[in-house]
Amino acid sequence: MALLEDLAKGAATPTGLMVGIGTALLMPMLAPAASSVLRPAAKAVLRTGIVLYRSTIEPISTAVNDLVTEAQLELATASTSTASKDEQKGQPKSPRPKPRSSSQP
Repeated sequence: MALLEDLAKGAATPTGLMVGIGTALLMPMLAPAASSVLRPAAKAVLRTGIVLYRSTIEPISTAVNDLVTEAQLELATASTSTASKDEQKGQPKSPRPKPRSSSQP
């Protein structure tokens, strides 16, 4: 609360009021000049961020895709080797469910 009270004390000074009124009057003239300077700077910052994002994400996504592919191949190899061992023992790969009759009681 002390912070708000301090702000209220400082805002009531004549100098503060004059600065506020001057800013309000000059803002329509200064805004286009400021935007013509700040707009290219903001675009440059955004462009740099996009380039950095792309240069960082592409290698990471490639590495993750490679890991996923390797894991899928290992799972496929493990499941085929397990299935071939089961077939050698004379066991089916997976039990088949019995078909249901189409008529219901």
